[in-house]
Amino acid sequence: MHRWMVAWKRPDLLCGLYLRVLLWLGGVGVSHGGGVASTEPLAVCDCIKQERHARNYDYMEGGDVRIRRLYSRTQWFLTVDENGNVNGTQDPNNCYSILEIRTVSEGGVLAIKGVKSQYYISMSRSGILQGKKEYSDSCNFKEVFLENFYTAYMSEKWSKPGKEVFVSLSQKGRPLRGKKTRKENIASHFIPRTCKEDDRTSA
Repeated sequence: MHRWMVAWKRPDLLCGLYLRVLLWLGGVGVSHGGGVASTEPLAVCDCIKQERHARNYDYMEGGDVRIRRLYSRTQWFLTVDENGNVNGTQDPNNCYSILEIRTVSEGGVLAIKGVKSQYYISMSRSGILQGKKEYSDSCNFKEVFLENFYTAYMSEKWSKPGKEVFVSLSQKGRPLRGKKTRKENIASHFIPRTCKEDDRTSA
């Protein structure tokens, strides 16, 4: 009887030792893992930043891209030339009127870039349209679909509720200052026209 009890105590002892070893190893992991645990929130924040950056990068590099000519209701094509000047032309074959319209964020926010000039169309604080070589938030325009089947391009940075500012071309083909623009004004109404393949390559 005594031998039987001893035989069954040995597995208990082995199990006890095994559990102690596991607990000890776990304690070592916790004590030495303090540094790792303390940096975990930073790592999570860094991942979030990287994810946001990757999203922006994806939008800019491979998002929704359209090659179009923007034809104003005032009968001018929007252009941005090699000097960064934004104007209108009535020449349907003008190479500076071929524009790359790229989605930069959700909600219909776009960047408009001249294919030939490589200038982004931007709006300054004073509402002046001008070309910029480097992309910034002043180049962001929100695509607004109108009831008359035209499209307006509202500056995301400088627009405020009740005081929206738009890309506009006057009856003379000149860009209007932002404060003089209205969504209802025909100068702010555009039709995106597709470009032929030979137009794209010639630009």
